[in-house]
Amino acid sequence: MDLIKEFQALLKQDNITIGELSAFLLRKQAEYVHAQVEKLVQQGHPSNEAYNKASQSWRTKVGNALQSIIYGVLQEYFEGKDVKLTSDKFLSEQNSKSPELDLVRRMLLIHYDKYSFLPDADIIIYTYREAILQVKILAIISIKNSFRERGFETTYWSIKLKDNPNTRHIKFFLSTPDIDDEIAYITGRNGPRKMRVIMEYELDGIYMLRQKDYERTEKVKGFEDLFNDILSLVEEQTK
Repeated sequence: MDLIKEFQALLKQDNITIGELSAFLLRKQAEYVHAQVEKLVQQGHPSNEAYNKASQSWRTKVGNALQSIIYGVLQEYFEGKDVKLTSDKFLSEQNSKSPELDLVRRMLLIHYDKYSFLPDADIIIYTYREAILQVKILAIISIKNSFRERGFETTYWSIKLKDNPNTRHIKFFLSTPDIDDEIAYITGRNGPRKMRVIMEYELDGIYMLRQKDYERTEKVKGFEDLFNDILSLVEEQTK
């Protein structure tokens, strides 16, 4: 059973807590990194280099898994509702787009003179009225396992969208287990944590995939709050 299937099976258990989900991820991380380090050392890599390579590989693996899991759960939540999901990766990979997806892509493109790029949008939540070819993007969810070297990328895209009158209504959310404890608390040993303060200020919501060991505020909540907040947003904007 792969990581995504194991995580999905865990989610289906009755009374599962965010703490148990977080513990599951930490356990899987330890198992994966240990196995990868052993393999890399046997191939001749120094132990420090092997550990760094294994840790980076885990970040990629779990990041992709979390995106698939959250995407799948949201699909179940929105079943039967006039709400659709896509992603920046899906929009970028399509060679011949439907009119619907082409509209989504055009609405999200950010222009830099003669160049245009999609923002970091792991999950895009939108509605589509086919009769009048109208797309309304409700929210974007960026999913990060950690924030090493890319901590402010999410806030950058959020600011760029809010600078444009046509996209400033789009809510920009972040979901993360924050495995390196980089944004868990507002204040650290050396005073306010710049990354936490700026991300909380610029984003519309941060949802932590952990049950404790983080500082809750009006914007920083638990992973379990993500789905209720999105459902409320959808109901409000699709009336």
